[in-house]
Amino acid sequence: MRLSKDEAEREAIRRWYQLPPHERLTYEDAEAYSWRLADDLEVRTITDRRKLIAAWLIRELVRARDEEMQPPARSAEAA
Repeated sequence: MRLSKDEAEREAIRRWYQLPPHERLTYEDAEAYSWRLADDLEVRTITDRRKLIAAWLIRELVRARDEEMQPPARSAEAA
């Protein structure tokens, strides 16, 4: 079954988070996993499917790291 780009991206990220945390720490982890996902996710793209999936996973990795680096939000009661 062919997926839309949005569907494929959601599925790739969902599967990424199913990996144990120690297997999704680095850009290299994302690139290696993109090779496995490219065989499973049929998505129409003008670029290499592995590179597209790797870009999604790396962006997600950066986003997750940025969230971890954010200080906790102050509650209204603490203000």
